[in-house]
Amino acid sequence: MKRIIIILLMLICMPLAGCSTISEISSNVIQTNQWYQVAGFIDGDTFKIKTGSDETTIRLLYVDTPETKKPNNPVEAFGPEASAFTEKLLTESQEVRLSFDKELTDRFERTLAVVELKDGRILNELLLEQGLARVLIVEPNVKMENAYKQLEQQAKQAKQGLWSSSSESNPIVFPVKKADRNGILIEVDKQAELVTIANTTNEMIPMNGWKLISVRGNQTYPFEHYVLDAKQKVVITSADQAISSDFDLLQWGAANIWNNKESDPAELYNENNELVAVWEDD
Repeated sequence: MKRIIIILLMLICMPLAGCSTISEISSNVIQTNQWYQVAGFIDGDTFKIKTGSDETTIRLLYVDTPETKKPNNPVEAFGPEASAFTEKLLTESQEVRLSFDKELTDRFERTLAVVELKDGRILNELLLEQGLARVLIVEPNVKMENAYKQLEQQAKQAKQGLWSSSSESNPIVFPVKKADRNGILIEVDKQAELVTIANTTNEMIPMNGWKLISVRGNQTYPFEHYVLDAKQKVVITSADQAISSDFDLLQWGAANIWNNKESDPAELYNENNELVAVWEDD
């Protein structure tokens, strides 16, 4: 009888132990729709979050702050300011929410992320706006390349931080790779929040991996598994009300993308990050 009781107790405990293990594994998997507690600070573009019973190192995507802790290297100008800025904002926020590009980690096993603060602001963008970081694009993580270069250029023009000296603030023209393909046209109705892309060629165009960018609004629409047929059009809407169209209608997923008070050009890039078409907001 005693032996039977012991066996029954073992059978009861085993599922509980298994559930505990599964729960711990699940809590260590980083998700995009969850807030994570800030667990520590490293420098301007690197910090730690609490993930279950562990800590995970986060490296900010698309930006690079001046070095402060690189072995055998002096502290770089505005490095301490960038570190203090990041620490202050993360301390105030206490928790962060993360989003990602194609690669989740770098070669140092740090998680690559865009970091949202509790007040809705994006830490990566704030560093660029203050001139405390430069744009750093490492392929294949290119989703926000053009938007972030725009932020960097604005900081240069305002002579913020790194760009406050004459040697640093000289405008830098970033080379833009242009695609050989012709026959793609863009029209933007900013008031209606509609973008029409026309394929004037006689060939269908797979658009998987392409991206449409609102330059001033710093917003990107990524295309997934879409083919634009020959001599056809597709409409991308960011209107806050439902609309009808004679062509394929794709939802941006956000409203009020286009800036109606200032010039806001549109750029279309293919899967190789080559510029395919531009709409100039004159």
